[in-house]
Order: sequence, then C-alpha cells, then structure tokens
Amino acid sequence: MTDDLGAKLALLTDDRPEPADPAAPIRARIRTRQLHRRTAAAVCAAAVAIAVVVAGSVIGSIKSAEPGVATPGQRTQGLNFTYTRLPEPWSDEPAFTTQPDALKYGPAFYVTDGSIPNEHWAVASYYSDGCLVITDEGPAKSFGGAQGCFDQNWQPDQRSQYKTVPAVIPNLSSPMPLTMVMGAVSAEARKVRITAGGKTYDTDAIGTPNSSRFRFFAVVVTATESQITAVTPLDAAGKVAPSPR
Repeated sequence: MTDDLGAKLALLTDDRPEPADPAAPIRARIRTRQLHRRTAAAVCAAAVAIAVVVAGSVIGSIKSAEPGVATPGQRTQGLNFTYTRLPEPWSDEPAFTTQPDALKYGPAFYVTDGSIPNEHWAVASYYSDGCLVITDEGPAKSFGGAQGCFDQNWQPDQRSQYKTVPAVIPNLSSPMPLTMVMGAVSAEARKVRITAGGKTYDTDAIGTPNSSRFRFFAVVVTATESQITAVTPLDAAGKVAPSPR
C-alpha cells in the first residue's frame, strides 16, 4: 500500500512532471494560420489600393489624349467646359437643331443662318475642333445635311479651308445656282471675302467655344461651285489674315 502511494506521489515531483497539454500545439498552429491570413489580407488590400491609383492615372491620361477634349482649356463633350474666348464677332448660342442625330454634334454653336427658297438653313460649329455641320432646320433639306472638318493638312501659307455644297431645291420653277461656301480661317480673321460669279460676298468670321485656333464662316452665294474664284480672310484692319497657327 505504501509503495503504491509513493508511486502516485512521485507523479507530482519535479522528476515526474505532469504530462504536457495535448491541445497546446493545436492552438499554436491555429494562431500561426490566423497571423498568416491577416498578413495576406493586408498585402492584398495594399495591392488593390495601388492598382486603383494606377488605373485612375491611366484612365485620366487616356481621357486627356482624346481628340477635341484636351484643348482649348480642359473641355469635355458636354455643355460645361472651359475655353479661350476669341474677340468679337462671336457666337455663344447653343445650336440645338431638329435633326434626329443632333445630339451627336453637341455642344454645337451657331455660326450663321439664312434662307433660300423653301428653306431656312443654319450652320453650326460642333465639339470636334475645326468642324462644321449644316443643320437642315427647314423642310427642304436643300444642302443634304453636309458637314466638313478643316483642322488637318494646312499648308504654311494657306489662309483658308472651305467646302462648297450646291443647293438642290425641289419644286422650284426657275432653278437657281445657289452654293453654300463654308469653312475655317485663323483666329486673327474677322471677315471672309468670297469672289464668285463676278460678285463679291463678305461674311463674318465667327469665333465659337469649340476652337481657339479657328474662326468659321458660311454663306450662300448665287453662283455654281466652278464660279468661286477666291476665298480671302481679312483681319480687323481689313488686311489679309494669316494662316492658322
């Protein structure tokens, strides 16, 4: 009996310590896995944040490189944009036309308008730098909704670019040789003088918010396309204006 008691008491001595807790290694492994998960989550969050910043920078650079968006000012294809205002003559009235596809030209600004038999017409500058469109607001659509862009291929001494559009007027007993002449000149221009069919036509060179490089003009002349012999921009002093810079 005494020997049995001594053997049992020996379990409590320093020589015979209590057996180790079998759950301790499991708890240690759990803590290690939790630490690894927290570390991985922090690394992922940091990577996502960096990716968002980089993506935002890339998108911003793409937007700023879009044609017609970066200049003048930092404008967008909406009505709220900044621009460099040219001196008078000036157009700042948005041209919201009755065309079904008018919205694709917005914001558009009137350059000029007028009337021919059976029709009222208008010409607008739209957001693509150097572009014009004829807005067929009357019932006849004599000019076919023509448009043209004048921002490319300027020669060093070229003072104007223009497009001619002959009118096709239905139901007119006496056909008239009417031709739309529309185009772009430098910002220094104030007038455009057109010689056609032995006559001289003067019209304003209009500044719009859509370009600080060009002014625009449009006029209908009583002549055929082949009879247009000169299109000359004039500055505020009445001298020949330079080519766009």
